[in-house]
Amino acid sequence: MLAAEIQTLTLEAPVSTVTLLEDRAQVQRLGKEILTAGLWRVQVAQVAPVLSDKSLRAEFIGTSAGARVNDVRVHRRMLIKEADRTGLVEQLKTEWRSQYEHYHVLSEDRHQLEAQFEQIGTILVKALQELPVDAAWGQVDPMAWRSQLQPIFQRLRDIRSDILNTYHAQAQLQEAIARLVTRINTEARPDSIYTAHLEADLEILQTGEYSLAFDYVVPNALWRPYHQAQLQIGDSPQITFRTDGCVWQNTGEDWHNVDLVFSTARASLGTEPPLLSDDLLNIREKSKRIAVELRDQNVKTTGLGTEQRSPTIDLPGVDDGGEVRTIRSLHKANVPSDGNPYRIPLFQFQSPATIEHILMPEVALQVVRKSEQTNQAIYPILAGPVDLVRATEYIGRTTVGFIAPNEKFALGWGTDANMRVQRTESQKREKNHLTQWNTITNTIHVFLSNIGEEDRTIALTERVPVSELEKVKIEVLQEETRDRLQPDANGFCNWRLQIPAYSQSKVSLVYKIIGAPDIEGL
Repeated sequence: MLAAEIQTLTLEAPVSTVTLLEDRAQVQRLGKEILTAGLWRVQVAQVAPVLSDKSLRAEFIGTSAGARVNDVRVHRRMLIKEADRTGLVEQLKTEWRSQYEHYHVLSEDRHQLEAQFEQIGTILVKALQELPVDAAWGQVDPMAWRSQLQPIFQRLRDIRSDILNTYHAQAQLQEAIARLVTRINTEARPDSIYTAHLEADLEILQTGEYSLAFDYVVPNALWRPYHQAQLQIGDSPQITFRTDGCVWQNTGEDWHNVDLVFSTARASLGTEPPLLSDDLLNIREKSKRIAVELRDQNVKTTGLGTEQRSPTIDLPGVDDGGEVRTIRSLHKANVPSDGNPYRIPLFQFQSPATIEHILMPEVALQVVRKSEQTNQAIYPILAGPVDLVRATEYIGRTTVGFIAPNEKFALGWGTDANMRVQRTESQKREKNHLTQWNTITNTIHVFLSNIGEEDRTIALTERVPVSELEKVKIEVLQEETRDRLQPDANGFCNWRLQIPAYSQSKVSLVYKIIGAPDIEGL
């Protein structure tokens, strides 16, 4: 019995959809063809050579009751360019010889100029040595000396200028020769080019038009969120916030006119449980003295919160708030396989903004303009860099964390050049000889000057330490603190200052740290 004849076909199946993950991409190719009944071997050319074999899958989509995929595989081939078919190497070698000869000519000219410079310098030294002898014999003629020495000095300057010009020309020529040598070595070596194509064995029971989809995963492709915020300042300040997906790919296949889907899934994390290790417990005698230390603690994140917000964890790469999300690009895109970044628009929204000027002099002696707005999009804002545009002027870049939909967040828009800030801090230590308690009095003065012609409302924030021990007490002296202000639960003291144009203001904060005798580290 003779085996059935296998028909062959090269199928046009371009890339239609690419799902980008944190460190890889899933590619889908779609092809449509009229196939007669029988066995077929279908090939798809020019696919990514780096695709993962175990992720390769082929299936019929739509009405395919009379068709089946028996097998699908990838074939790779390495092409080696052995000969210089274009003659480029010979042209480069000819150019190299010409520049090398020119370099030697410049070297000879420079040696001659240096020899002349040395000879004229010797003549000048001897002429200067004769001047005291002439003066001793009473032959003092400054005009004659000037007329004799001035041409020599001029000649020295001219030769020195020629030497420097020759030196710079040689340096530039040497760099050009080095670039030529690099190009010659690159063009002369045999280049290895990898190509790959897909091959699928199909079984068709009845003649008809069939649609075939190929899916596979490729490395060397990734994406990260990139944002742009544009601030319009006026009677009603407004923020236009845009989110793009920045794509890099060097897979060996170009993506032309494809639908891009951006996913935050982390396939590389795996599902293996962590390794367990022994945790040894030791018993030691309790120390009679208590050592304290001052530490900083982050109180707020980028987002300013909503009515309800679930806790998130910080993960490397794309921060999605702990939930896998997918965002589809607004339009079809082209992403060549060159490793360069390409920004693809994802979504944008507009939100009313609240503008205020804030000052945290302990961190920076500058008044910063801050905007507070709400994420009006149906998607969350993923953590990433933000380009800041005020009106139509680019002013810098900042970063944001994960911002859920309908959550408020803040952006900084640079410093106010019309505000001058000075901060001084002093400390006084005392010890009660009767109770042996230690007292540290900290005094902070903040001076503000408005040198502009507009009034300013400044939100000033200072902080005092927050004690976690009963034997360490912290008290703010209201009599010596402006507005008799008391800190909040996190130790922040907030003032709202009205500073007219061309005026000054002063804020004082005084607090005490009182520690028991057995406290160390204050």
